[in-house]
Amino acid sequence: MNEPTIFEQPIHSKDPEVGEDAIYMPEYGANGRNPSRIGEEDGEEDDFRDYVFPEERKLGTWSTAFLIINRVIGAGIFSTPSSIIHNTNSVGATLLFWVLGGVMTFCGLAVYLEFGTAIPRSGGEKVYLERVYRKPKYLATCIFAVQFILFAISTAGSISFSSYLLRCVLGRSTSATETGESTEEATKSDGTWLNRGIAVAAITVVCLIHAFLPRLGIWLSNGLGAFKLVLLSLVVCTGFAALAGRMEGESPKNFSSFDGPGDANGNGDDMGMGKEDVAGSAAGYALALLQVLYSYGGWENANYVLSEVRDAPRTLRKAAPIAIGTVTVLYVLANIAYFAAMTKDELSKSGVIPTAIFFTRVWGPSAFTDRVMPFFLALSALGNVFAQSFAMPRVKQELAKEGTLPFSRFWASDWPDQKSPTGAILLHWIFTVALILGSSTKDVYQFLSNIFTYSGNWIKVFLGIGLLYLNFTPSENWATPENKRFHSYPVLTGFWVVGLLYTCAAPFIPNKLLTKVHFSVVPALGTGMLVIGVVYWVVWAKVLPALGFSIQHEVVVLPDGSERVKYKRVRPRSGRKGGARKRKGNGVRGRGGGGGGTTVVWR
Repeated sequence: MNEPTIFEQPIHSKDPEVGEDAIYMPEYGANGRNPSRIGEEDGEEDDFRDYVFPEERKLGTWSTAFLIINRVIGAGIFSTPSSIIHNTNSVGATLLFWVLGGVMTFCGLAVYLEFGTAIPRSGGEKVYLERVYRKPKYLATCIFAVQFILFAISTAGSISFSSYLLRCVLGRSTSATETGESTEEATKSDGTWLNRGIAVAAITVVCLIHAFLPRLGIWLSNGLGAFKLVLLSLVVCTGFAALAGRMEGESPKNFSSFDGPGDANGNGDDMGMGKEDVAGSAAGYALALLQVLYSYGGWENANYVLSEVRDAPRTLRKAAPIAIGTVTVLYVLANIAYFAAMTKDELSKSGVIPTAIFFTRVWGPSAFTDRVMPFFLALSALGNVFAQSFAMPRVKQELAKEGTLPFSRFWASDWPDQKSPTGAILLHWIFTVALILGSSTKDVYQFLSNIFTYSGNWIKVFLGIGLLYLNFTPSENWATPENKRFHSYPVLTGFWVVGLLYTCAAPFIPNKLLTKVHFSVVPALGTGMLVIGVVYWVVWAKVLPALGFSIQHEVVVLPDGSERVKYKRVRPRSGRKGGARKRKGNGVRGRGGGGGGTTVVWR
């Protein structure tokens, strides 16, 4: 197949109201707020806009910290402890996994801080992968696009909100432990059409608010983030009361030995698997670590919207460690609190409602524990949905603006008032609702959370390896000292990569767990995402150009040395035989430097 022909093309603004500086101002990067149009030469009109965000609308340190906290503290810490003890059958191992999750999160945060302070633009992993993996052209972008569009959705959070809200209305939080009913009776509304309908209504309202009332969306997100800190602090304080012996029932004495007394086997059912199949095995530990990492997930949320953060490098370096440090301490203390009040068997059987049962064990059955606490937990899950639906569509809009997605101009739309990525929010809503309605199991929360974490871990592995490559390859000119740069220690990056590789590889180790069809989908589908991305790349970047569809690739070099890449279909150009027609023009001169671009046209 022929290689693409490259020629120079001027990149400049056609909008007289904006001026050239609006596109390439270094403090805004590639995502400004005022509309500009790029590449209208030869009749090729480009509808994708770059925006310059007004300073008063940008996020400060505390808003950025709450954006991270609100994304991290969602349904995970209130729902996943049951599956983690189910997979480890050890109190000590479970607590160590929560500490390990915090350490891995800080290691990963260091990687994202180095990328984010070096390339302070919205897009997150998409921008960083494009910086590292430039060959084969477009491959990294296509793989990330497949993973993010398919799995970076709000299905799990929406379903968790719906489940807790139904328990609030029906008052079923304590039935599994206080009245002797089975866990299935306590969760019999999960997976019903009523459960799905409420989840669809929740994500619809959240997306409408972010699309048409973006300031209200930010206020609600910050408010729910603060509320979740209070709620998690309440769990910790209640745990201290249980440790002091101030509880309705007897103490489970879980801290009498490393594993704790008793067994978490029971007859509970987790994703259709018997406990004896996974406890203490490599696969069981990998699944437990996956759930822990899911609970910590979202610490990269601010990297997705850096163009909307005031003085992004400085703010990110302050806000991210504050947020993750606070969350890590509260997570470990919250799990100590759970074990202070509940036996291993109770916690393992509690499904997605361990927190509600925890309060019942300490305070006794009451309207507060049966109805008020599930409502509070529903608000926590809703806050997670708000945070996801704010950040994730921004990345999807970046993918659409670069022409990577089918119908890119529609998904990149900011109709009607250019205040929010309405097209990308709609795309986010479509895939979220599709999985809500398409789920056919009560275990959809754990299933989707594992899929999202597993597939995302592959992307993070590539990023970690890529950062090591950049730091140890002088020709990349990456490790140059700059005032606002943050540098991660290679040993921390390596530890993070090894930990992620363990979660990706361990489920493939032969064990009884993988004989269960229901859960074997997780490693298969998560790894298959890479294959799907490669197939999409072959079709989009190789097959279509070979059939006569031309792809134009513009690289806009910004004053800070970073690049913005855009792809679009263009009419084939006719040039001289044996080569391409070369045109020269003045690139845009932004504040602090100049910019230019190259265009790749497939022949």
